[in-house]
Amino acid sequence: MLQNRSTGFWILISFLGMMTGTAFGEGIAAILPETSTALRSFFAGSLEFSIGPVGFDLVVFRFALEEIGFRLNLMSFVGLMLVGYLYRWF
Repeated sequence: MLQNRSTGFWILISFLGMMTGTAFGEGIAAILPETSTALRSFFAGSLEFSIGPVGFDLVVFRFALEEIGFRLNLMSFVGLMLVGYLYRWF
């Protein structure tokens, strides 16, 4: 069953799992009280990296992006593991 999936599928599943985990971590950090700074930094502390500006110009088509950025935290990897675990059942 696992051999039938394409590489694009695995990349999409990984990306969605990491996005879900990051959103979950940011949501938890948002509802925690201001006094619990250690927990807030645990859930919302993240590694950010970006690429940009990126662009190319053909004669008939021009494309430019200011920045492509990613934010990963500990919950991103928890989300990735959860999606991998759920995939075993579907």
